[in-house]
Amino acid sequence: MLESFYSFSLGSPVAFLSMLLAVLSLAFYFHRRAGYSYGVLNRVYALLMGGGEFYNEEISGFWKERRDIERFNALFNVGARSIGEVVGFKAWVEKFGIDVRLVTSLRKRIDLERMKVVKVKWWEPPFFMSILLSVFIVFMFFLSIAASSSALLKFKGDGQWLWLGHEKAYSTALNDLVNGGEKWVISKSECDKAEGDYEDLLFDSGPNEEVVNIICNSFFDEEEIAEVDKIIKEQKVFFAPAIGSFLGYTDLMVDGAPSPHQSDTTLRWLIDRLRS
Repeated sequence: MLESFYSFSLGSPVAFLSMLLAVLSLAFYFHRRAGYSYGVLNRVYALLMGGGEFYNEEISGFWKERRDIERFNALFNVGARSIGEVVGFKAWVEKFGIDVRLVTSLRKRIDLERMKVVKVKWWEPPFFMSILLSVFIVFMFFLSIAASSSALLKFKGDGQWLWLGHEKAYSTALNDLVNGGEKWVISKSECDKAEGDYEDLLFDSGPNEEVVNIICNSFFDEEEIAEVDKIIKEQKVFFAPAIGSFLGYTDLMVDGAPSPHQSDTTLRWLIDRLRS
């Protein structure tokens, strides 16, 4: 009669898409900051084929340099391409007392190799904001499920969703999980007062008597209480796509929306320091 969102997702593309979203978000986050994916590919190769470091000392030394560059870019978000650029960046920051956070936030507008300002195209700001909004919606959707103290369930057959906790049950919709969108509410105290006669708890376009009986029974039956707790625990798996989308969201927020009107004076000043 009732099906959990977790079970529903296992039998639909939701689970696959959720995990894929988490993996892609994490990969995008580190690739966007590091500029490369050598570290990720190396771990995938080692997992599938085995092996660790290179046996040749010269190749091993080169690989260690690439890992240093990739890690440096991931931490400071500057897009360096060589050890020389990393060392030069460090010396430049120390020489002129530059705030590293300023350079980090302007990565997409400064080419460290060519030392020139990268202009922002007209379509980038609205595109950035649409991506930011989409990622935030995905984050809130999965977070609301994973962090909830109620089980998200669906009426089999009619597709109506509800939250079922230990004190109350209420209707909801997948496109309105955050705001609630309650059309009906059944509380534990109401079920207790009804004493098995649940006719007064029926609602138009709401649960039928059989479902109301299941809901009320879940408030008092120990096995049903344990089942609800199990479903709530299963929902914690959705923290994975929530964290993945959160990392993507924070990375976009930290970098900030590209603006054609961003201070070119500041950028020119930084470029002058690079050329010094």
